Amino acid sequence: MTALVWYRNDLRVQDHQALSAALGRDGPVRALYLLCPAQWDAHDVAPIRRWYVLESLRELGTNLGRLGIVLDIVDAGDFAGVPGALADYCRAHGVSALFSTREYPLNERRRDQAVVEALRPLGVELKGFDDAVLVPPRVLRTGQGTPYTVFTPYRRRWDALLAEQPPGMPLTPAPARSTRAVPFDASMIDTALAAIDLPPGLTDGWQAGEKAARKQLDSFVDGPLRHYKRDRDMPSLPGTSLLSTALSAGTLSVKRCFIEADARRASGPEGVTTWISELAWRDFYRQIMANYPRLAWGEPFRPETGLVQWSSHDAHFQAWCEGRTGYPLVDAAMRQLNSTGWMHNRLRMVSAMFLTKNLFIDWRLGERYFMQKLIDGDFAANNGGWQWSASTGTDAAPYFRVFSPVRQSERFDPEGHFIRSQIPELAHLDAKTIHQPWRRPMLAPDYPAPVVALDGVRERVTAAFKAAQDLYKGDTR
Repeated sequence: MTALVWYRNDLRVQDHQALSAALGRDGPVRALYLLCPAQWDAHDVAPIRRWYVLESLRELGTNLGRLGIVLDIVDAGDFAGVPGALADYCRAHGVSALFSTREYPLNERRRDQAVVEALRPLGVELKGFDDAVLVPPRVLRTGQGTPYTVFTPYRRRWDALLAEQPPGMPLTPAPARSTRAVPFDASMIDTALAAIDLPPGLTDGWQAGEKAARKQLDSFVDGPLRHYKRDRDMPSLPGTSLLSTALSAGTLSVKRCFIEADARRASGPEGVTTWISELAWRDFYRQIMANYPRLAWGEPFRPETGLVQWSSHDAHFQAWCEGRTGYPLVDAAMRQLNSTGWMHNRLRMVSAMFLTKNLFIDWRLGERYFMQKLIDGDFAANNGGWQWSASTGTDAAPYFRVFSPVRQSERFDPEGHFIRSQIPELAHLDAKTIHQPWRRPMLAPDYPAPVVALDGVRERVTAAFKAAQDLYKGDTR
């Protein structure tokens, strides 16, 4: 009987538990990817993200074909169509066992439960693997038996567990089942790509697929990783890994990232420790998403903040989206996002903090806009980051945290190199003026004035959150 590997956000051949387990059984192995374009629409998946997934599927189909495994691509429409499409496929190909990587957001879990029900009458054996994380969401608990909601204690337990039970060597696929390669039919990919509205040049500089992801990992761990702690917050430097896209789509395994980084502790221990902390954040937000499914409904993690009265200023939101707020680092960040489909992590915090604190606009609008633009759009990480910035999420220091866009600019882009790379109308300004061009408006006549003042932001935010807290507790004084 046939074993089927159901691919989702795990588009690779190397280090793939479900594929390795399927190949370890007797009998033929097939692979399947179910296209859900309507679900992409419902989840605000960015056009560049769709391009990355589809082109990665093209490489995956070729690589599987070399192992003698057919990758079929079927259009299921949306998640509601997945159980029926899978059941039909299993009947048509005599599938006796289904292998897949677990996913944790609510809609995906509901989809998978519906698949269980659809395949039960067929007697298909189901095998799931926690291959998208280093520590599965259900493993770590506080002394009270509850999920961790603060990162620092979670990270301590996460570190301890991985020290006791280090990840095994990355898995490689079993030898090919056939000496003859199986052809891959990419016609569904070509059709899906033709339906994407991609602005010209948006994908320039990006490479999809497993091979490119592995190459990027090798380049990072043998180079920028050593000085990651020092350089990671400077957007003008190549100090980050640029691996978030590969990890979110699964063209690279998080296990391999951990192992490759950990092996280099001797050459740059601070950089390695800091970057591995980012992998811990990734697991942390996934366990938050798995244990608190209401976040998938657009609810804040801290329920009292659901009563915050956000501003409804459409012109301010549009200025933020287009990089026209009058604050250079914020605008440079948004222009980077719009022109490349990616944004430096420090700038994600700066731009999100500006929207939610300075403009006091609902974080959910920013969260959605990021998903509509990001090549590495990942629901758990994006939601966690936005709620952290908005002070509605898992954060030991809530609404008191307010970033000054000027101080952030002076600290993390002191010479203005990044700002100049994104805002040509400011390129001629000196390293002091470029952070506050409104002080000398005649020097930058084509750049907008600030849409809001910086004065009083912390006080306004504090008052608004305090009012929401009082209302939540029933205190209407």
